[in-house]
Amino acid sequence: DRLIPDQAEAQIELPRPDPPLARLRVDAVLATLQRLHVRTIVDIGCGEGKLIEALMPHAQFDKLVGVDVSARELTRAQRRLKFTEMSDAQRERVSLMQSSATYRDARLKGFDAAVLMEVVEHVDTARLPALVRSVFVDAAPQYVLLTTPNADYNVLYPALAAGEFRHPDHRFEFSRTQFRDWATETARVHGYCVEFEFVGAIDPVLGGPTQMAIFTKEARTS
Repeated sequence: DRLIPDQAEAQIELPRPDPPLARLRVDAVLATLQRLHVRTIVDIGCGEGKLIEALMPHAQFDKLVGVDVSARELTRAQRRLKFTEMSDAQRERVSLMQSSATYRDARLKGFDAAVLMEVVEHVDTARLPALVRSVFVDAAPQYVLLTTPNADYNVLYPALAAGEFRHPDHRFEFSRTQFRDWATETARVHGYCVEFEFVGAIDPVLGGPTQMAIFTKEARTS
């Protein structure tokens, strides 16, 4: 699977908001993680490490792990995060590792929160059940934050032809209804509740350009 987060608008000439949508996504995820008072975070599909870079200055976060299937992206992340200049204490707090969101990996267990920012749309639909199993069953963090493009919003991008995706590597793009249905069912089956937010400039009819689901594991009752 090719996971290319943070590049959803990279190869299509889309209108550039100020600040850019990629920045707004990072800010929204950061704010949500702060609100949830989590301390350990795994960023699945971390790409070049933009989210990890934004989280590092905040002492609230005790452990930050970036995961990507691409060795090239992890090398870029090492450069962005200045790994060669890190102290031993920093290396204890921040790390990177190669893995896939669609395969069971015991190293992804034990985190307060998992983030998948602009990741699911790069996964073949036939592999989505494997991703769900890996994240919600095997890793099973207390919180999962997931962002993905809102396909309904695409009509506001003049450069996109009807039915065209925002990035050539996207396998699909969820409409608002499709995303809510998929996320709600995923939460129901795996013992989570879910809430939804938009990121970016919100159109009164079409919603925002990015949609975010915030999953919270429900307490078990005896």
